[in-house]
Amino acid sequence: MTATTEQFSLGKQKIVEDLNVLLTDSEEMLRLAAALPGEGVDALRERLRTHIDTLQAALADAQAAAQRGYRSATVQTERYVRQNPWQALGIAAGAGFLLGVLVAR
Repeated sequence: MTATTEQFSLGKQKIVEDLNVLLTDSEEMLRLAAALPGEGVDALRERLRTHIDTLQAALADAQAAAQRGYRSATVQTERYVRQNPWQALGIAAGAGFLLGVLVAR
């Protein structure tokens, strides 16, 4: 994985996490607003419900995009390993060696 791909993946994960937090907070605000009477609060509830629905859709889209990306990376990795088994073995051995050196310190 290149540094750019890794940063992009981390950025997507951060967006999904932020959307999750925002969704949870919005649902909590809607729950608290449900106990308040008044016309202004009804408008607030409706706006919060709209935001929650939008966030849920955005979160579902982001998760689907992340899953497609992970599946694509898996397929590409498997294809590379099947086409270049000795190189893949060498890379794995080198990574294992480096990890062993780092752990031994």
